[in-house]
Formats: sequence, structure tokens, C-alpha cells
Amino acid sequence: MEVKRTVPVKLNVPKERRDDLHQTIQQFNTAANYTIDHGRDDDGDLILNKSTIHDEVYHDLRDETDLPANLVVRAYSKAVEAMKSTVAEWEKGNNRPLPSFNEPSAVYDKRTLTIKDEYATLSTVNGRVEADFVLGEYQRSYLEDDDYEKRMGTLHYRPDEDAFYLHIVIQKEVDKRDGDRVLGVDLNLKNVAVTSTGRFFDGGELLWGQNHYFRVRRSLQDKGTRSARQALQRLSGRENRFVLNRLHNISRGIVEEALRRDCSYIAVEDLTHIRERMDTHDNQLKRQMHNWAFRELQAQIEYKAAEYGIRVESVNPAFSSQTCSKCGHQSNTNRDSDGWFACNECGYEVDGDYNAAKNVGLRLLALPSGKRPDGLGNGQLALKSGTLNVSDTSSVYSSLEFERESTDKPTTSAVGS
Repeated sequence: MEVKRTVPVKLNVPKERRDDLHQTIQQFNTAANYTIDHGRDDDGDLILNKSTIHDEVYHDLRDETDLPANLVVRAYSKAVEAMKSTVAEWEKGNNRPLPSFNEPSAVYDKRTLTIKDEYATLSTVNGRVEADFVLGEYQRSYLEDDDYEKRMGTLHYRPDEDAFYLHIVIQKEVDKRDGDRVLGVDLNLKNVAVTSTGRFFDGGELLWGQNHYFRVRRSLQDKGTRSARQALQRLSGRENRFVLNRLHNISRGIVEEALRRDCSYIAVEDLTHIRERMDTHDNQLKRQMHNWAFRELQAQIEYKAAEYGIRVESVNPAFSSQTCSKCGHQSNTNRDSDGWFACNECGYEVDGDYNAAKNVGLRLLALPSGKRPDGLGNGQLALKSGTLNVSDTSSVYSSLEFERESTDKPTTSAVGS
């Protein structure tokens, strides 16, 4: 299976060349936005073919910008990919505006970027710029790994740091992990993630951070001054990194749990309409929910799991919080408002998120043979102690009577403990 990594590397850019990078990013976005504005055929439909869009905008962009030819190609290609995503949403009936490009970044490939051990050279509107890498242990662990091929990169400017970063994309092939053991994972607000093995990842720190940044952002917005707007831009970068760092720790803990339990699959819930499914008791919780990064967390789980050949599969989570993972009885009265699950059919009691995590894992094991992932046989569900062998997926829940576990409410554990 193919493993891709994006390694962010801070650049030490000579002072006299910084403006060349700023101008390149600005003109790159101008070219991408021009493509959006002019990328329509005679019938008014968006042009989604790169060869056709080349004929439509390439020469204009070469005349109107100082970008090298290959950066023009990267700019209109980025615009086309964004238009394809927008059209796909329209076809699903979702209302999406046309894309626009304002983030200070530009896409590079092997023709516009040369990566050496300690530095890179980048094409700009004013020739090539050579910038040394500022490398930490994390960056070196990937860039010095000969198994990875360096493919391309994206130049980013971070206003809050007044610094340039090169996000280098690297790629290698790894073997899929043998076995058919599954780790189920449930996502929620209070406990960001809970596994079928009883590992809990508390969401309190993330909720605190999001509340903190919300209050600061609202205060700056109320001021409305130029300095406040600049502070808002810097705040956005800090908030994103705060959330991403916490999600990194959680996703790493989940993958470590899968490895510790010798799992070859991680079952997660299909996140379609995740916001509508979350329990919301007040406006504050709704605000937190809308800012939540479940998709990013799931992407990070996939990202880290792939390194070890672990496959991440999504399943329909419908009623997973209301269904008893022991007998299969489903009722909206099985789970109380505090999150405790008590089956009113068989009497099974357990933390509600833990019960849902087992159901997510069981959903993957219950898929018919034509829909289940390659290599997944009858399978096993990893539990708090041992595993559950599911030999007959048509009677998954009846098999659960053989599970023996404590029904005490588990103590929420810190990430990495």
C-alpha cells in the first residue's frame, strides 16, 4: 500500500529574497483565481479538463504574471482540482461557492523545486531562491529515510511567525499488515475517541482551547481595527496548530493501541452528517461541535496507520450509540443523558461511548463478503481483555454473550498514558 507523508520544514530565507517568495505566492493565487474566473466554456460550464483550461488561460497568465511557465501550470492545475471538488458537491445537491485562493501558499513540483539534504531551491518570479532547512529530529527522521521518495512540495507563509515553510510530500510502499483483527473507534465530544479495547481519549483540553480561542477571536472582531484584524490572522494560525497538535497525540495513541492489540484494521464511523448526529444541549456545545475537527482526526488516524500497513475502514454508524453491543437490542432509551448505556432488554450496562466503539468494530465484521475489505476473514474484535471471535456475522450480537468484562464506568485516561 502507498504511504504518503507531508513533512513541514521551516526555511531560512535570505532577507533580500523574502520579497521574491511573497510576490510568487501572491501571483500564484492571482493565477489560480484568474483560472476560476475564466475557466468556463461557451455554454457557461466550468472547464474541468486541464488540457482545455491550458488553452484557455495559459498564455494570458504568462502575459499577466511574472510566474515561470511551470508555476503557471501548477496554479491552473490547483484551480481545476478545486473546481472538480466543487462540482462534485453540486452534484450531491450541496450548495458550495466557487473556490477562491487567499491562503499564502504556492504548489511546487520537481520542475520548480529541487530538494537537497540541507536546503532547497525554489522557482520564483525573480529566478531561483535557495533556502536552508531548519531541521528538527522529526523532519530528519523522514527526509533522511531512503525508503521515501521526495515528490513535490507546497510553500507556505505563516504570518503569525513571519516565516516560510516548505511542506515536502514524500512517498513509499509498505506491505499490508497480515491478520483480521479489528479495533473499533467511536468519536464524540466529551471523549474525542474511545476504542473497543476501552482506551479513552478525553476531549476536555480541546474544548477548553476552542472556547479560549473563540473568546479571544470575538473580542478582536468587536474591536474591528486594523491591528485587531492582523491579530486575528495570527490567532487563526495558533488555533489551528493547537488543535492539530492535540489531534496528532490522539491519533498516535489510537494507532499505538491498534499495534499493541495486534490489529490489522481500524474501524471508524462514516462521518457523513456527523454534525447532525452529535448530541447538542445548548448553543455553546453546538459552536464547539461546528468547530470540531473529526475529519482531521480521522485523516490523521489513516495517515499514521498506513505507516504500519494498518487499513482504516469506515462503516455506517447509525444507531451505534443506541444499540446494545451484547444482545443487539436497539432503543433510544438504552442510553441516558449522562452517556451511560443500560440495555433495557438484556440488562447489560457499560459506558455509552465504549459500547458504541464495539458496535463500530462489529459493523465492519458484519459486512457481507462482497463488501468487506480484502483480507478480512470472519475476523476478531479487539476488546478490553482478549478478543471476540465472530465466526458467524449473521449472528454477531448473539456471539457477544461469551464476552466477559467489567461494567464499571471507566476512568477517562490522558492521551498517551
